[in-house]
Amino acid sequence: MRKFTATLLAAALFVPGFAAPAMAAPDHRQPQGHSAPAKKQAPHRFQKGERFDRTRATNYQTVDYRKYRNVKAPPKGYHYVRSGNDMLLVGITSGIVAAVTMNMFH
Repeated sequence: MRKFTATLLAAALFVPGFAAPAMAAPDHRQPQGHSAPAKKQAPHRFQKGERFDRTRATNYQTVDYRKYRNVKAPPKGYHYVRSGNDMLLVGITSGIVAAVTMNMFH
């Protein structure tokens, strides 16, 4: 079975026209250097119970709670993160938002 897989892989690499369509020529319908106008998306506002995704968070960073007044230490297994102007309490392993403090950062 390994020999068959190796042979198939070699054929895909060395036989012209056998490669996947992903290796096709680039699409030239749009002139080089000109991109379509980018649509600006509104920043995502996370809610309690939602799964946190750092790629959708604006101004993402982990937060040191000791630098802010009236912010208690997070429970074991949780940490604070910043998304936009909001501070989120997020489960480290689950990624579930446990609490949202809106407009914490001005």
